[in-house]
Amino acid sequence: MVSKNDILSFALVRKTFTRKELTDYLESQAHKGTSNYLSEQLDRLLKSNLLVREDRGVYTLSPGLKYEYIPILSEELKQLNLSLKAKFPFIRICIWDSQSIIPHLHHIPNIKHTYVDVDRDATHSVFDFLNRDNPIRVFVNPDKNDFYRYIDGNESIIVRPLISEAPLQNVQGFKMPAIEKILVDVVVDIEFDFMQGVELLYFYKNMLDRHNVNPSKLLRYASRRGRRQEIEKLYNVAL
Repeated sequence: MVSKNDILSFALVRKTFTRKELTDYLESQAHKGTSNYLSEQLDRLLKSNLLVREDRGVYTLSPGLKYEYIPILSEELKQLNLSLKAKFPFIRICIWDSQSIIPHLHHIPNIKHTYVDVDRDATHSVFDFLNRDNPIRVFVNPDKNDFYRYIDGNESIIVRPLISEAPLQNVQGFKMPAIEKILVDVVVDIEFDFMQGVELLYFYKNMLDRHNVNPSKLLRYASRRGRRQEIEKLYNVAL
């Protein structure tokens, strides 16, 4: 079933789009009943002023509004979630990928990384499970040398410890990062080392201009990761 969040996730990337483009995207993501629910959800978004109709069958985001950040949940991420939940039903799992940040960057990097954040005690068990007969290389909590030697520029699955009290949200029944977690992770983690200086500030400005951010939640998580002062300064500059 198509949700308003599915449509907004697409709209935030495309800005202006046709109904056919949206339908093709939703069907590619294996949404069932796309045609049955699409008109209803589009009407709701138009009435709530989250979308504007520019022309017949052409829609755009309403100017000046901020939107709740929703990571992109692909069919691949759904299947990965389901397989891990079946194998490890009692651990916390948060799965997302580089496609959730790429639309907000100025220079588009050649990366295709999947981040599997799980309870620290389960990282090696999850790594072993994902590493079996997997055509995509899997890494667990890589350091800087590992990243630049094996991961940078290559499609990879990266298993990482999920920090306690990390800001998460539910997307179609799966745990994914809230915007506050992403804003901290891109500063702290080696996987986002390509985002430095102007690029990092551009990313922050883009995210803050488009989406709602809870500064208390952001700084609390930044403190958990030992980078509160740096992130507070970056946040204030980007406002």
